[in-house]
Amino acid sequence: QNARVLRLYAACKGKLSDDGCKVLAQRLHKNQALKNLRVSGISKKGCRALANGLKRNTTLRSIDFTASCSIGDIGGKALGEVLKMNKALTSMDLSSCSDIGDDDCKALGEGLKHNEHLTSIDLSGCSVGDDGCK
Repeated sequence: QNARVLRLYAACKGKLSDDGCKVLAQRLHKNQALKNLRVSGISKKGCRALANGLKRNTTLRSIDFTASCSIGDIGGKALGEVLKMNKALTSMDLSSCSDIGDDDCKALGEGLKHNEHLTSIDLSGCSVGDDGCK
């Protein structure tokens, strides 16, 4: 199954569809080998699906949302929920998600209150103002 995940990622040529995110999320639930994941081109809907897989994943250490991710409010809030439950992730790079705003940052912050394992989160390219940092 892990080999199928890697093949799925390679086959999507860097842009993961909503359906591809759903399949990947199902595989992440059972993943016991994949440690790092880079995704690009995913939508809000795709991010929500992927978040469902990340909630139960115990192996993945880092996730990098690269260029052209439009995860917005739905994705930001879904990832905040991931942080409340996931005990494996140590690094999350959201720097290419320019549509993450104040409310999403607040949701991520709420998730971090319950997470002692994430040691790095990059929000440098996000649209977060003073309200999002409170």
